[in-house]
Amino acid sequence: MTADSLAGLLAGRKVFDLGMDLYHGMPHHPMHSPFMYQMLRMHGDLMYGDGVTAAVDLFGMSCHTGTHLDGLGHFAKNLCLHGGVPVEQGQSKVEGLKACGIQEVAPILRRGILLDVAATRGVQILAPDHVIGPADLEAAATAANVQVRSGDVILVRTGWISLWPDSRKYYSIQSGQPGLNVEAARWATDQGAFCLGSDNFAVEHVPSPGNTMPVHIHCLVERGVHLLEVVNLEELARARTYDFLLVMVPLKIRGGTASPVRPLAIV
Repeated sequence: MTADSLAGLLAGRKVFDLGMDLYHGMPHHPMHSPFMYQMLRMHGDLMYGDGVTAAVDLFGMSCHTGTHLDGLGHFAKNLCLHGGVPVEQGQSKVEGLKACGIQEVAPILRRGILLDVAATRGVQILAPDHVIGPADLEAAATAANVQVRSGDVILVRTGWISLWPDSRKYYSIQSGQPGLNVEAARWATDQGAFCLGSDNFAVEHVPSPGNTMPVHIHCLVERGVHLLEVVNLEELARARTYDFLLVMVPLKIRGGTASPVRPLAIV
């Protein structure tokens, strides 16, 4: 593809970046590792010829830090993964999961839709105790004049990302945060959703009933539907853009339970 042909494909289109920056000190869930960064070699440490220098760095992180896509092997029920695969058939500290690893996810180019639940309810951000049910999703779809189709990626806006980068407020382990209940998740999966995403850290409401994470179990284990977490939906919402091409490519982390991603909405 030439530069001219690529420019022609993108002419008149706008690209929305839905990913959050990765940086030292960024918010992270207490269960997961922080983002760790170090500049190993700074400019001037090693000199090439004619005044040329190079810098080299490294980073480390949990696969669930920042904007990321959950693989189907992230959760299990009764020690069985999606498809009834027993976890003892293959998992290890070094090699990860033998089944349902994130490397099995092909590059994603699908229709995305934004369901702005916060705006539909007339608020900038939902209250921590707001449990999003099917009626909320239906109302947001009606307000946006969109209809879920099989294979769609559904992105649900709660407004919670506006609390970033205050880690205590954003992750709100004690006070909870708004999100979907399992009935809302079933509403989406029954219509053939490929993936459910949100601007909070779990997609579902937390704390979940009995701390059982029913949306994760329903989507990942029972239905094989991915979850996309910590997505920045603010620019899309301000532009009132509800229907778009979503491009997202998870890293091929062999055996991984998730992958950091940088989703792009192309309108």
